[in-house]
Amino acid sequence: MRMILASASPRRSELMRQIGLNFEVAVSETDETVAPDLKAWEAVEELSFRKASAVREKLGAPDALIIGADTVVACEGKILGKPGTRERAAEMLELLQNREHSVFTGVTILAADGTRTTFHEETKVSFAPMSDAEIREYVATGDPLDKAGAYGIQGFCARYIRGIQGDYNNVVGLPVGRLYRELDRLRRGKAPKKAVVFDLDGTLSDSIASMKYSGNACLSEFGYGPFEEEDYKYFVGDGAANLVKRALLASGDGALSNFEAVLKRYREIFAEHCMDGVAPYAGIPELLKELKKRGMRLAVLSNKPHEESVRVVETLFGKGVFDVIRGQGEEIPIKPSPAGVFYILEQFQEKYKEEIRPENLLYLGDTGTDVMTGRSAGAFTVGVLWGFRKREELERCGADVLISRPAELLDFS
Repeated sequence: MRMILASASPRRSELMRQIGLNFEVAVSETDETVAPDLKAWEAVEELSFRKASAVREKLGAPDALIIGADTVVACEGKILGKPGTRERAAEMLELLQNREHSVFTGVTILAADGTRTTFHEETKVSFAPMSDAEIREYVATGDPLDKAGAYGIQGFCARYIRGIQGDYNNVVGLPVGRLYRELDRLRRGKAPKKAVVFDLDGTLSDSIASMKYSGNACLSEFGYGPFEEEDYKYFVGDGAANLVKRALLASGDGALSNFEAVLKRYREIFAEHCMDGVAPYAGIPELLKELKKRGMRLAVLSNKPHEESVRVVETLFGKGVFDVIRGQGEEIPIKPSPAGVFYILEQFQEKYKEEIRPENLLYLGDTGTDVMTGRSAGAFTVGVLWGFRKREELERCGADVLISRPAELLDFS
Protein backbone atom coordinates (compact mmCIF):
# COMPACT_ATOMS: atom_id res chain seq x y z
CA MET A 1 0.00 0.00 0.00
CA ARG A 2 1.20 3.52 -0.78
CA MET A 3 2.34 5.21 2.44
CA ILE A 4 2.82 8.95 3.00
CA LEU A 5 4.55 10.57 5.99
CA ALA A 6 2.94 13.95 6.65
CA SER A 7 6.08 15.49 8.14
CA ALA A 8 9.17 17.35 6.94
CA SER A 9 11.19 16.02 9.90
CA PRO A 10 14.33 14.23 8.66
CA ARG A 11 14.48 12.44 12.00
CA ARG A 12 11.07 10.84 11.52
CA SER A 13 11.95 9.83 7.97
CA GLU A 14 15.16 8.21 9.16
CA LEU A 15 13.37 6.28 11.90
CA MET A 16 10.81 4.94 9.43
CA ARG A 17 13.54 3.88 7.03
CA GLN A 18 15.33 2.12 9.89
CA ILE A 19 12.36 -0.23 10.41
CA GLY A 20 12.05 -0.97 6.69
CA LEU A 21 9.02 1.10 5.71
CA ASN A 22 8.70 2.42 2.15
CA PHE A 23 7.02 5.80 2.07
CA GLU A 24 6.77 9.21 0.48
CA VAL A 25 7.04 12.54 2.29
CA ALA A 26 4.47 15.32 2.02
CA VAL A 27 4.82 18.41 4.19
CA SER A 28 1.62 19.26 6.02
CA GLU A 29 0.43 22.85 6.13
CA THR A 30 -1.92 23.33 9.06
CA ASP A 31 -2.57 25.62 11.99
CA GLU A 32 -0.76 24.23 15.03
CA THR A 33 -2.55 26.38 17.60
CA VAL A 34 -4.40 24.30 20.19
CA ALA A 35 -6.73 25.18 23.03
CA PRO A 36 -4.72 26.20 26.13
CA ASP A 37 -6.61 23.81 28.40
CA LEU A 38 -5.58 20.69 26.46
CA LYS A 39 -3.30 18.22 28.16
CA ALA A 40 0.00 17.53 26.39
CA TRP A 41 -1.11 14.12 25.10
CA GLU A 42 -4.39 15.58 23.87
CA ALA A 43 -2.52 18.32 22.02
CA VAL A 44 -0.17 15.97 20.18
CA GLU A 45 -3.00 13.63 19.21
CA GLU A 46 -5.02 16.58 17.89
CA LEU A 47 -2.07 17.99 15.91
CA SER A 48 -1.10 14.60 14.46
CA PHE A 49 -4.65 14.23 13.16
CA ARG A 50 -4.63 17.73 11.70
CA LYS A 51 -1.35 17.07 9.88
CA ALA A 52 -2.49 13.78 8.40
CA SER A 53 -5.86 15.28 7.41
CA ALA A 54 -4.19 18.29 5.78
CA VAL A 55 -2.08 16.06 3.56
CA ARG A 56 -5.07 13.88 2.68
CA GLU A 57 -6.98 17.01 1.64
CA LYS A 58 -3.99 18.45 -0.22
CA LEU A 59 -3.10 15.33 -2.21
CA GLY A 60 -6.35 13.48 -2.37
CA ALA A 61 -4.48 10.16 -2.54
CA PRO A 62 -7.46 7.84 -2.01
CA ASP A 63 -5.16 4.83 -2.36
CA ALA A 64 -2.69 5.95 0.33
CA LEU A 65 -2.18 5.40 4.03
CA ILE A 66 -1.13 8.69 5.64
CA ILE A 67 0.85 9.08 8.87
CA GLY A 68 0.86 12.34 10.82
CA ALA A 69 2.91 12.98 13.96
CA ASP A 70 3.61 15.74 16.47
CA THR A 71 5.95 15.92 19.46
CA VAL A 72 5.98 18.22 22.51
CA VAL A 73 7.79 18.37 25.83
CA ALA A 74 5.85 18.88 29.05
CA CYS A 75 7.56 20.19 32.18
CA GLU A 76 6.19 21.80 35.33
CA GLY A 77 2.73 22.03 33.75
CA LYS A 78 4.02 23.80 30.64
CA ILE A 79 3.89 22.47 27.08
CA LEU A 80 7.08 23.20 25.17
CA GLY A 81 7.06 23.05 21.39
CA LYS A 82 9.80 24.27 19.03
CA PRO A 83 11.43 27.42 20.43
CA GLY A 84 12.11 29.15 17.12
CA THR A 85 14.48 31.71 18.67
CA ARG A 86 17.69 31.40 20.68
CA GLU A 87 16.21 33.39 23.55
CA ARG A 88 13.24 31.07 23.83
CA ALA A 89 15.51 28.00 23.51
CA ALA A 90 17.60 29.22 26.45
CA GLU A 91 14.45 29.74 28.55
CA MET A 92 13.29 26.19 27.82
CA LEU A 93 16.66 24.66 28.68
CA GLU A 94 16.77 26.59 31.94
CA LEU A 95 13.40 25.08 32.82
CA LEU A 96 14.46 21.53 31.91
CA GLN A 97 17.89 21.39 33.53
CA ASN A 98 18.15 19.25 36.66
CA ARG A 99 14.49 18.14 36.28
CA GLU A 100 12.49 15.25 34.91
CA HIS A 101 10.07 16.03 32.08
CA SER A 102 7.85 14.09 29.68
CA VAL A 103 8.08 13.85 25.91
CA PHE A 104 4.78 13.13 24.17
CA THR A 105 4.44 12.13 20.54
CA GLY A 106 1.01 11.78 18.99
CA VAL A 107 0.53 9.71 15.84
CA THR A 108 -2.45 9.43 13.51
CA ILE A 109 -2.79 6.80 10.79
CA LEU A 110 -5.42 7.53 8.15
CA ALA A 111 -6.06 4.37 6.16
CA ALA A 112 -7.15 4.44 2.54
CA ASP A 113 -10.70 3.42 3.54
CA GLY A 114 -10.98 6.37 5.95
CA THR A 115 -10.28 4.38 9.09
CA ARG A 116 -8.49 6.51 11.69
CA THR A 117 -6.08 5.27 14.34
CA THR A 118 -4.70 7.86 16.78
CA PHE A 119 -2.42 7.18 19.74
CA HIS A 120 0.35 8.75 21.80
CA GLU A 121 3.45 7.61 23.62
CA GLU A 122 5.06 9.19 26.68
CA THR A 123 8.75 8.98 27.61
CA LYS A 124 10.17 10.49 30.79
CA VAL A 125 13.57 12.17 30.46
CA SER A 126 15.86 13.40 33.26
CA PHE A 127 18.27 16.27 32.58
CA ALA A 128 21.51 16.76 34.45
CA PRO A 129 22.25 20.26 35.77
CA MET A 130 23.46 22.70 33.07
CA SER A 131 25.45 25.83 33.76
CA ASP A 132 24.60 29.09 32.04
CA ALA A 133 27.73 28.66 29.93
CA GLU A 134 26.66 25.18 28.84
CA ILE A 135 23.19 26.43 27.91
CA ARG A 136 24.71 29.25 25.84
CA GLU A 137 27.14 26.83 24.20
CA TYR A 138 24.35 24.44 23.19
CA VAL A 139 22.03 27.21 21.96
CA ALA A 140 24.89 28.61 19.85
CA THR A 141 24.99 25.36 17.84
CA GLY A 142 21.52 26.14 16.46
CA ASP A 143 20.45 22.55 17.18
CA PRO A 144 17.65 23.43 19.67
CA LEU A 145 15.71 25.82 17.42
CA ASP A 146 13.64 23.29 15.46
CA LYS A 147 13.16 20.72 18.21
CA ALA A 148 10.38 20.34 20.76
CA GLY A 149 11.65 21.38 24.18
CA ALA A 150 14.76 22.93 22.60
CA TYR A 151 16.90 19.81 22.51
CA GLY A 152 17.68 16.73 20.45
CA ILE A 153 18.47 13.65 22.51
CA GLN A 154 20.43 12.07 19.65
CA GLY A 155 22.87 14.96 19.18
CA PHE A 156 25.10 17.35 21.11
CA CYS A 157 22.62 17.50 24.00
CA ALA A 158 23.02 13.78 24.73
CA ARG A 159 25.76 14.69 27.22
CA TYR A 160 23.17 16.35 29.48
CA ILE A 161 20.73 13.41 29.56
CA ARG A 162 20.79 11.65 32.91
CA GLY A 163 18.28 8.93 32.06
CA ILE A 164 15.07 8.00 30.27
CA GLN A 165 12.05 5.83 31.03
CA GLY A 166 10.25 4.63 27.94
CA ASP A 167 10.84 4.62 24.19
CA TYR A 168 14.03 6.42 23.15
CA ASN A 169 12.77 6.83 19.57
CA ASN A 170 9.71 8.61 20.92
CA VAL A 171 12.03 11.36 22.17
CA VAL A 172 13.73 11.53 18.77
CA GLY A 173 10.31 12.18 17.25
CA LEU A 174 8.45 8.98 16.38
CA PRO A 175 7.66 5.84 18.43
CA VAL A 176 8.33 3.50 15.52
CA GLY A 177 7.92 0.33 17.59
CA ARG A 178 4.34 1.28 18.45
CA LEU A 179 3.78 2.58 14.90
CA TYR A 180 4.86 -0.75 13.42
CA ARG A 181 2.54 -2.69 15.76
CA GLU A 182 -0.39 -0.46 14.84
CA LEU A 183 0.31 -0.85 11.10
CA ASP A 184 0.56 -4.61 11.55
CA ARG A 185 -2.69 -4.65 13.52
CA LEU A 186 -4.44 -2.78 10.71
CA ARG A 187 -3.05 -5.23 8.15
CA ARG A 188 -4.21 -8.28 10.09
CA GLY A 189 -7.51 -6.66 10.99
CA LYS A 190 -8.42 -6.05 7.35
CA ALA A 191 -7.65 -9.59 6.17
CA PRO A 192 -10.86 -11.64 5.64
CA LYS A 193 -11.63 -13.80 8.66
CA LYS A 194 -12.40 -17.47 8.18
CA ALA A 195 -11.95 -19.01 11.62
CA VAL A 196 -11.96 -18.33 15.36
CA VAL A 197 -9.74 -20.00 17.95
CA PHE A 198 -11.09 -19.69 21.50
CA ASP A 199 -9.34 -20.10 24.81
CA LEU A 200 -11.48 -22.21 27.14
CA ASP A 201 -11.28 -21.23 30.83
CA GLY A 202 -12.20 -17.58 31.35
CA THR A 203 -13.25 -17.14 27.73
CA LEU A 204 -15.85 -19.76 26.80
CA SER A 205 -16.53 -21.12 30.26
CA ASP A 206 -16.56 -19.80 33.80
CA SER A 207 -14.66 -22.66 35.40
CA ILE A 208 -12.90 -21.03 38.32
CA ALA A 209 -15.01 -22.90 40.90
CA SER A 210 -13.83 -26.30 39.63
CA MET A 211 -10.19 -25.26 39.74
CA LYS A 212 -10.57 -23.73 43.20
CA TYR A 213 -12.16 -26.93 44.52
CA SER A 214 -9.55 -29.20 42.96
CA GLY A 215 -6.67 -26.99 43.99
CA ASN A 216 -7.75 -26.54 47.59
CA ALA A 217 -8.65 -30.23 47.94
CA CYS A 218 -5.18 -31.40 46.92
CA LEU A 219 -3.34 -28.62 48.79
CA SER A 220 -5.13 -29.46 52.05
CA GLU A 221 -3.82 -33.03 51.89
CA PHE A 222 -0.30 -31.64 52.11
CA GLY A 223 -1.04 -28.92 54.68
CA TYR A 224 -1.21 -25.97 52.24
CA GLY A 225 -3.87 -23.39 51.39
CA PRO A 226 -6.72 -22.76 51.10
CA PHE A 227 -7.05 -19.94 48.54
CA GLU A 228 -9.96 -17.90 47.21
CA GLU A 229 -11.28 -17.66 43.65
CA GLU A 230 -9.46 -14.37 43.08
CA ASP A 231 -6.20 -16.14 43.87
CA TYR A 232 -6.97 -18.94 41.42
CA LYS A 233 -7.67 -16.42 38.66
CA TYR A 234 -3.92 -15.68 38.75
CA PHE A 235 -2.80 -19.26 39.42
CA VAL A 236 -4.54 -20.53 36.26
CA GLY A 237 -3.87 -19.91 32.60
CA ASP A 238 -0.51 -21.62 31.99
CA GLY A 239 -1.29 -25.27 32.60
CA ALA A 240 -1.72 -27.48 35.66
CA ALA A 241 1.98 -27.56 36.53
CA ASN A 242 2.21 -23.77 36.73
CA LEU A 243 -1.03 -23.59 38.72
CA VAL A 244 0.42 -25.94 41.32
CA LYS A 245 3.77 -24.11 41.39
CA ARG A 246 2.07 -20.77 41.97
CA ALA A 247 -0.15 -22.20 44.71
CA LEU A 248 2.84 -23.77 46.48
CA LEU A 249 4.85 -20.55 46.26
CA ALA A 250 1.87 -18.60 47.63
CA SER A 251 1.71 -21.14 50.47
CA GLY A 252 5.32 -20.40 51.41
CA ASP A 253 6.93 -23.49 49.85
CA GLY A 254 9.65 -21.61 47.98
CA ALA A 255 11.59 -24.82 47.36
CA LEU A 256 8.53 -26.53 45.79
CA SER A 257 9.41 -29.52 47.95
CA ASN A 258 6.15 -31.39 47.29
CA PHE A 259 5.60 -30.23 43.72
CA GLU A 260 5.47 -33.60 41.95
CA ALA A 261 3.20 -35.18 44.54
CA VAL A 262 0.81 -32.21 44.68
CA LEU A 263 0.65 -32.01 40.88
CA LYS A 264 -0.16 -35.71 40.59
CA ARG A 265 -2.92 -35.39 43.16
CA TYR A 266 -4.29 -32.22 41.55
CA ARG A 267 -4.62 -33.97 38.20
CA GLU A 268 -6.42 -36.90 39.82
CA ILE A 269 -8.93 -34.68 41.64
CA PHE A 270 -9.44 -32.34 38.68
CA ALA A 271 -10.13 -35.24 36.31
CA GLU A 272 -13.09 -36.12 38.54
CA HIS A 273 -14.30 -32.58 39.26
CA CYS A 274 -13.47 -30.60 36.10
CA MET A 275 -17.18 -29.92 35.44
CA ASP A 276 -18.10 -28.80 38.96
CA GLY A 277 -19.94 -25.47 38.69
CA VAL A 278 -18.74 -24.90 35.12
CA ALA A 279 -21.05 -22.98 32.77
CA PRO A 280 -20.74 -20.97 29.55
CA TYR A 281 -20.46 -17.22 29.93
CA ALA A 282 -23.63 -15.31 29.03
CA GLY A 283 -23.82 -14.71 25.29
CA ILE A 284 -21.31 -17.41 24.28
CA PRO A 285 -23.85 -19.98 22.94
CA GLU A 286 -25.50 -17.27 20.85
CA LEU A 287 -22.12 -16.12 19.53
CA LEU A 288 -21.14 -19.63 18.49
CA LYS A 289 -24.45 -20.13 16.70
CA GLU A 290 -24.03 -16.91 14.72
CA LEU A 291 -20.41 -17.67 13.83
CA LYS A 292 -21.42 -21.10 12.53
CA LYS A 293 -24.19 -19.45 10.53
CA ARG A 294 -21.59 -17.20 8.91
CA GLY A 295 -19.52 -20.20 7.89
CA MET A 296 -16.65 -19.65 10.33
CA ARG A 297 -14.48 -22.56 11.41
CA LEU A 298 -14.32 -22.86 15.22
CA ALA A 299 -11.62 -24.28 17.47
CA VAL A 300 -10.60 -24.39 21.13
CA LEU A 301 -7.00 -24.19 22.34
CA SER A 302 -6.53 -24.68 26.08
CA ASN A 303 -3.73 -25.28 28.56
CA LYS A 304 -6.15 -27.52 30.46
CA PRO A 305 -5.27 -31.24 29.97
CA HIS A 306 -6.57 -32.47 26.63
CA GLU A 307 -9.06 -35.05 27.91
CA GLU A 308 -10.65 -32.58 30.32
CA SER A 309 -10.73 -29.90 27.61
CA VAL A 310 -12.69 -32.17 25.28
CA ARG A 311 -15.00 -33.23 28.09
CA VAL A 312 -15.79 -29.67 29.17
CA VAL A 313 -16.32 -28.35 25.64
CA GLU A 314 -18.55 -31.22 24.49
CA THR A 315 -20.56 -31.22 27.74
CA LEU A 316 -21.21 -27.48 27.56
CA PHE A 317 -21.74 -27.05 23.82
CA GLY A 318 -22.28 -30.53 22.35
CA LYS A 319 -20.24 -32.55 19.89
CA GLY A 320 -19.53 -31.11 16.49
CA VAL A 321 -19.89 -27.43 17.41
CA PHE A 322 -16.11 -26.99 17.34
CA ASP A 323 -14.13 -28.27 14.38
CA VAL A 324 -10.98 -28.79 16.47
CA ILE A 325 -10.41 -29.08 20.23
CA ARG A 326 -6.84 -29.09 21.48
CA GLY A 327 -5.86 -29.26 25.14
CA GLN A 328 -2.50 -29.70 26.83
CA GLY A 329 -0.52 -32.75 25.75
CA GLU A 330 3.08 -33.79 25.50
CA GLU A 331 3.17 -33.47 21.71
CA ILE A 332 2.40 -29.72 21.63
CA PRO A 333 3.99 -27.05 23.87
CA ILE A 334 1.59 -25.11 26.06
CA LYS A 335 0.63 -21.50 25.39
CA PRO A 336 2.09 -18.92 24.90
CA SER A 337 3.83 -21.07 22.30
CA PRO A 338 1.95 -20.60 19.00
CA ALA A 339 2.44 -24.29 18.16
CA GLY A 340 -1.14 -25.12 19.15
CA VAL A 341 -2.49 -22.49 16.78
CA PHE A 342 -0.42 -23.87 13.92
CA TYR A 343 -1.64 -27.38 14.76
CA ILE A 344 -5.24 -26.17 14.51
CA LEU A 345 -4.58 -24.52 11.14
CA GLU A 346 -3.09 -27.80 9.89
CA GLN A 347 -6.23 -29.63 11.08
CA PHE A 348 -8.45 -27.20 9.19
CA GLN A 349 -6.37 -27.86 6.06
CA GLU A 350 -6.50 -31.62 6.54
CA LYS A 351 -10.24 -31.79 7.30
CA TYR A 352 -11.61 -29.24 4.88
CA LYS A 353 -8.86 -28.89 2.24
CA GLU A 354 -9.01 -25.17 2.97
CA GLU A 355 -5.95 -23.07 3.68
CA ILE A 356 -6.51 -20.63 6.50
CA ARG A 357 -3.57 -18.33 7.13
CA PRO A 358 -2.85 -16.73 10.53
CA GLU A 359 -4.12 -13.33 9.35
CA ASN A 360 -7.46 -15.00 8.49
CA LEU A 361 -7.80 -16.04 12.12
CA LEU A 362 -9.41 -14.42 15.15
CA TYR A 363 -7.83 -15.55 18.41
CA LEU A 364 -9.90 -14.97 21.55
CA GLY A 365 -8.64 -15.14 25.14
CA ASP A 366 -8.77 -13.57 28.59
CA THR A 367 -5.14 -13.62 29.76
CA GLY A 368 -1.80 -12.18 28.75
CA THR A 369 -0.73 -15.72 27.87
CA ASP A 370 -3.57 -15.90 25.35
CA VAL A 371 -2.72 -12.53 23.86
CA MET A 372 0.94 -13.51 23.43
CA THR A 373 -0.14 -16.80 21.85
CA GLY A 374 -2.34 -15.09 19.27
CA ARG A 375 0.21 -12.40 18.49
CA SER A 376 3.03 -14.95 18.18
CA ALA A 377 0.95 -16.90 15.68
CA GLY A 378 0.20 -13.79 13.62
CA ALA A 379 -3.56 -13.85 14.29
CA PHE A 380 -5.81 -10.88 14.99
CA THR A 381 -5.95 -11.17 18.77
CA VAL A 382 -9.01 -10.24 20.81
CA GLY A 383 -8.80 -9.84 24.57
CA VAL A 384 -12.02 -10.49 26.51
CA LEU A 385 -12.89 -8.49 29.61
CA TRP A 386 -15.36 -10.93 31.18
CA GLY A 387 -12.68 -13.49 32.14
CA PHE A 388 -10.07 -13.95 34.82
CA ARG A 389 -7.63 -11.09 34.16
CA LYS A 390 -7.72 -7.30 34.01
CA ARG A 391 -7.67 -4.88 31.08
CA GLU A 392 -4.16 -3.68 31.96
CA GLU A 393 -2.65 -7.14 31.46
CA LEU A 394 -4.33 -7.61 28.09
CA GLU A 395 -3.25 -4.18 26.88
CA ARG A 396 0.31 -4.64 28.13
CA CYS A 397 0.66 -7.92 26.26
CA GLY A 398 -0.53 -6.38 23.00
CA ALA A 399 -4.18 -7.33 22.39
CA ASP A 400 -5.29 -5.93 19.04
CA VAL A 401 -8.72 -5.09 20.45
CA LEU A 402 -10.65 -5.60 23.71
CA ILE A 403 -14.31 -6.57 23.94
CA SER A 404 -16.72 -6.53 26.88
CA ARG A 405 -19.46 -8.78 25.48
CA PRO A 406 -19.26 -11.89 23.26
CA ALA A 407 -21.51 -10.37 20.58
CA GLU A 408 -18.90 -7.64 19.95
CA LEU A 409 -16.70 -10.26 18.26
CA LEU A 410 -19.11 -10.27 15.32
CA ASP A 411 -17.86 -6.81 14.36
CA PHE A 412 -14.53 -8.40 13.43
CA SER A 413 -15.69 -11.64 11.83
